[in-house]
Amino acid sequence: MESPHVDVLSVLIAAFMNIAIGAIWYSRYLFGSYLEKNRKNKWIPFLWNCIVVVITAFILGFFEVFLGVTTVSDGMFVGFLAWLGFVATTQIYAFIWGKMSLKHFVIHSGCQLLSYLVMGGIIGA
Repeated sequence: MESPHVDVLSVLIAAFMNIAIGAIWYSRYLFGSYLEKNRKNKWIPFLWNCIVVVITAFILGFFEVFLGVTTVSDGMFVGFLAWLGFVATTQIYAFIWGKMSLKHFVIHSGCQLLSYLVMGGIIGA
């Protein structure tokens, strides 16, 4: 199987947008006031988040290259399917079996949905 070429610049831009969406989404202006904020050192989780987001964007890019995605709308569709098939179905366990409230589930998965749509669109363009 030939290795598909993933555009690293679009992956990095998509990852940056994911981080920006999360920063705005969880700010005090949107949903940050609904969630607990008792972390003392926020730099370590932020660095881990950056690593995870770059990996996520690269894998999403791999899927899109493999599927032959060349438009923003197709990229957003692949992002939606990735969110629905992997993110939402994984996060729902925290609601079903854990102690996460439905409100928190909707807040967290909504942020991920928007992030995957934007990342998919950027990478697909």
